[in-house]
Amino acid sequence: MADASRPLTPPKIARPVTAPPYRGRVLVVAPHPDDEAIGPGATLVLHRKLGDPVDALFVTSGVHGDNRGRMQDADYVALRQREAQAAAAALGVGRTEFWGYPDGMVVTEGDLAAVVQRLAAHVAATQPAVIYAPHAGEQHSDHHFVALAVQRAAATLKPAPRVLGYEVWSPLQPDWAVDVASVYETKLAAIRCYASQLELNDIPRAVEGLNRYRCVLLPPGGRYAEVFEEL
Repeated sequence: MADASRPLTPPKIARPVTAPPYRGRVLVVAPHPDDEAIGPGATLVLHRKLGDPVDALFVTSGVHGDNRGRMQDADYVALRQREAQAAAAALGVGRTEFWGYPDGMVVTEGDLAAVVQRLAAHVAATQPAVIYAPHAGEQHSDHHFVALAVQRAAATLKPAPRVLGYEVWSPLQPDWAVDVASVYETKLAAIRCYASQLELNDIPRAVEGLNRYRCVLLPPGGRYAEVFEEL
């Protein structure tokens, strides 16, 4: 029988910080062009202000985002890459790499294994100290796939980089809450570079609502927070 006098174990509580949880070269892995800005965009700006190099890897091309079929596939992919480059400039991201896998596809274990191998080689070559990737609880299939791939790739490396999960479509249980109010307008400016995506959804308003809500994890007076989960 359980000890009735034993206190219950409290849930984990996010640690509020005013700077990125970890320092060093950063790799942000985005399932689609725009996730790097929507998820950890402001924290990436804080890294750059502290002098940390930031690179971005875009796993899919986002080719199926043109659900109105107004452009040829190649033209739409090129457009999304131009938007990503503009957003990277706004955030202070240095190197960008586009792998160009199609989005919204049925992924097999073989597909996952191939991407894990490619990711592990990329991380081994570029040596980031910190990786930002979607958290595994993301309900978007592309986001979930990328989360699994990053976690499996990082697990093969020694020493393993720190991997922090960010949220876009689905909330996570945060370990860290980063106060990003000082650079929040820069994040919004980067998101607005994705004009093709803003035609479909008011992303700035949605993300601002999320980051305002997350500020309840900060000390009184906090205005915007991005949250992260240790993966």
